[in-house]
Amino acid sequence: MSNSATNNLLESEPTKLKSKNRILAGLSIGALGIVFGDIGTSPLYAFREGFIGHGPENVTTDSVFGLISVFFWTLVVIIGVKYTFFILRADNRGEGGIFALLSLLPTSKEGSVFKLPTFLFVMGIAGAALLYADGLITPAISVLSALEGLKVLMPKTNGHSTAMFAEGFIVLIALGVLLALFVIQRKGTSFIGRLFGPVMVVWFAVLGLLGIVSTCQTPEVLHALNPMHIPSVVGASLASTVTVLGAAMLCISGGEALYADLGHFGRKPIMWAWYGIAMPGLVLNYLGQGALLLRDHEALANPFYGLVPTWGLVPMVILSTAAAIIASQAIITGMFSLTHSAILMGFLPRLRVVHTSDHGSQVYVPTINSIALVLVALIVITFRSSDKLSHAYGLSVAGGMAIVTVLYAILMRRQRRWGIIRFTVFLGIFLTLDLLFVGTNAFKIPSGGWLTLVIAASIVFLMLTWVRGRKYMTDRYSRQTLGYDHLLNSLQTHPVPRVAGTAVFLTPQSTGVPPTLLHHLKHNKVLHEQVVIMSVQSTSVPVVDPEDQVTIEELRDGFWTLTARHGFLQSADVPRMLRIACDLGLETTEGTTTFYLGRTIVTPRGRSPMPGFQKRLFCALAQISSNNPLYFSIPPGRMVELGIQVDI
Repeated sequence: MSNSATNNLLESEPTKLKSKNRILAGLSIGALGIVFGDIGTSPLYAFREGFIGHGPENVTTDSVFGLISVFFWTLVVIIGVKYTFFILRADNRGEGGIFALLSLLPTSKEGSVFKLPTFLFVMGIAGAALLYADGLITPAISVLSALEGLKVLMPKTNGHSTAMFAEGFIVLIALGVLLALFVIQRKGTSFIGRLFGPVMVVWFAVLGLLGIVSTCQTPEVLHALNPMHIPSVVGASLASTVTVLGAAMLCISGGEALYADLGHFGRKPIMWAWYGIAMPGLVLNYLGQGALLLRDHEALANPFYGLVPTWGLVPMVILSTAAAIIASQAIITGMFSLTHSAILMGFLPRLRVVHTSDHGSQVYVPTINSIALVLVALIVITFRSSDKLSHAYGLSVAGGMAIVTVLYAILMRRQRRWGIIRFTVFLGIFLTLDLLFVGTNAFKIPSGGWLTLVIAASIVFLMLTWVRGRKYMTDRYSRQTLGYDHLLNSLQTHPVPRVAGTAVFLTPQSTGVPPTLLHHLKHNKVLHEQVVIMSVQSTSVPVVDPEDQVTIEELRDGFWTLTARHGFLQSADVPRMLRIACDLGLETTEGTTTFYLGRTIVTPRGRSPMPGFQKRLFCALAQISSNNPLYFSIPPGRMVELGIQVDI
């Protein structure tokens, strides 16, 4: 090899390394906005919630040191160890989240999530329901806590803030901010997403800087990192334990996003962002708030804004509101993605899903956006302050994390061959901590935790109703299914006219003649020259490889069967699947192809074992879940719908 070639080779290695590092750094910065937006706004309200009654008389050196120690070690053990070193490894082809975890659980014998043991199946749905509850509460508490900094700027009356006016004013502004946030969802998040990372870099830098300045004034606060201070607040009394652990849950709220957004960034960028920027900024700010309280107990009213000099209050409120909007935007986008996955896996009816980016990772679900806007507005109007709303927040986070811990351990035991000792030790450490958080947050049910339970229970019931109703309908279709040979033999005996072109009959069934074809034949008494029976199936993997997406089989007399498979993060793009089939030997053209979909009209007059109220709910969901052409990406001009009535 020549010297010049050798030099070029030597130069290329550092260049590749630099390029790789730049990509990793870019992904890490992006992760700050999407992954850590929620947990990054926790300093706005979490530390204040750790003191019983929020009165200055409850601030002591022991209480401050103990609370900081609990926060620090909660961040280290739950986020820094459990999530980054364990949970993030349970990816389904690079994708994370509760549905990805659930889809990994079935053994080869079970095959589908719907054949899992009932307790695992319901637990997975409950985990998703708690994420929805989190998604509704996060925008409300984040925006309210950010805007509450305005109270510091408001005039005083007789030595006291005009509380009622201030609260009402902040609620109105919060409603306006949230309305604008939900309205712009239809435009997609890509243009906002480019601002996520840089803004959050500034946010975490400011968090750390404020903490450093305050800590330097009271450096003895650093002793609080010693875990020996934890018993002074945890176990000292029931009230103290409930308050402190409830606040600790708030300090890791949003931690589940590390796993949910794994597919967007990957494990390394998330770890880099956490250990390099997010965790230092959070810890320093909590230290700073503790140092401030050691100097001035009266600062407990709002210790976060107490760190900010007077001249910086307005800019800080603006920056806090921007961070809160980013945190809210991230969780709203997460709800859309969660809904999309739930639809494709069969847990929710087929709602309209709009893809807001070319690569399809960003979606917008108009129905969910409208419902979420109304519910979030009602939550803000009902609770009116982040202080009151914090009682509803921790339970959803704690419950979701406990479910992920259990499902992960069972996955490792079932699929990854963990021994009983390793399985027991993992659950013994992390599930004990999770259940401790769940138990302490359960005491807040009367004062706000009921909201989480109502939201989660409603969504669980909705999903189970949909799954149960679809199972009944599928079983009924299966009993009435006609075999291909029977149909083809019947057509030979009693031929019908054939017209030019191709007819594609869509069906969720993997075998048998779909009812839409029989319905069409019965009423129109004519068939196309070429008939394709396309079975569209969602799989338990996030993405199906192109070579595995389509399987075709030619029967006889112009009849074909086509099986189209897509992952739960892919769209059911029927025309694209048909083009793949053409490459495999099916001869058809787009202009001469007609797609037939069945519009099922469900009534509650049947004899299914479902209770009457559940039947009526399923019928309402079925009306929403019509086989609309937008779901299958079918051009409206090439589609024919056939109505079929089913009594359940």
